[in-house]
Amino acid sequence: MENYYNISWLEQDKLHQTSILKRLFYFFSRPLLSTYASQFLSPQTLKILQPSLVLPGRGMPLETRRFWGSVLCKIREATILVQGTGTGWDVISWARLKPKKIIATDLFEFKDSWTEIIHYCKEKLNVEIEFYQSPLEDHSFLEDESIDFCASDAVFEHCQDLKSVLKESFRVLKPGGSLYAGYGPLWFSAGGDHFSGRGGLQNVFNHLLLDSEQYMKYFLSLLQTNEDFQSGGRYVELDLFSRLSTQEYCNLFQKVGFKIKDLILQLDPKSLAFKTKFPENFQQLCNKYTNKHEDDFLISSNLVRLVKPFSNY
Repeated sequence: MENYYNISWLEQDKLHQTSILKRLFYFFSRPLLSTYASQFLSPQTLKILQPSLVLPGRGMPLETRRFWGSVLCKIREATILVQGTGTGWDVISWARLKPKKIIATDLFEFKDSWTEIIHYCKEKLNVEIEFYQSPLEDHSFLEDESIDFCASDAVFEHCQDLKSVLKESFRVLKPGGSLYAGYGPLWFSAGGDHFSGRGGLQNVFNHLLLDSEQYMKYFLSLLQTNEDFQSGGRYVELDLFSRLSTQEYCNLFQKVGFKIKDLILQLDPKSLAFKTKFPENFQQLCNKYTNKHEDDFLISSNLVRLVKPFSNY
């Protein structure tokens, strides 16, 4: 996965494109997939979280996520804020929906990539793009209630102060505006540190099972000399993790003022395989984190659609 970030934004975008045939297959098989995956979660979890879908493995194709995420707004008339864009490849996938404008931000600047994407989207898709280097907690260059739709992928799990990020998202959204986020792996799932799992299945929960000294020995023994800035190794070094469970994310959304319209849960095959192959270690995990439900170790990702209510909602 580390090499993924070393390829161009256009190559990254192509990797995420899915054939029409595969998208149709997913669309018609989705109910069956959800029924199958739901059996791995307890009735208690399903009752509390009330997910729209429970998906196995990799979940939704990118194009499906884009349409699903943006359905609550009039996309052709919308100004989109893409949060945590990185090199910016995800901007292109949103630009294909032909919004009025896209504003994309990241804590770090990827100037060369951003410049190319601005020209590409203008020439090929006729969509205006603006990039800004800015922390997600502070978008003071945006006016209150100026954005129709916020979007992010693989960002929320890395926000150390997610509450501030959500408050800023809430501020810039228009009343009735919506937010889409896909985030994971969650901290309590296999590989929740974006690193554990190197060296084999038995290691996927090392970030939770090992003490700090043992974990650091494991980390240093498998850290690569050419770790990319956005690879798992760098996230560990910078400690860029939210460390929240699905329920804790949902509680935070509501505390900030959002209404949860839809929640999709995605299960991790590695978590399920670990539970089956190493039952004693999995029980050790449950015993260590008594404030978490067993299902928290199995749910790897969330997809959410949130709405900012009108004042008189």
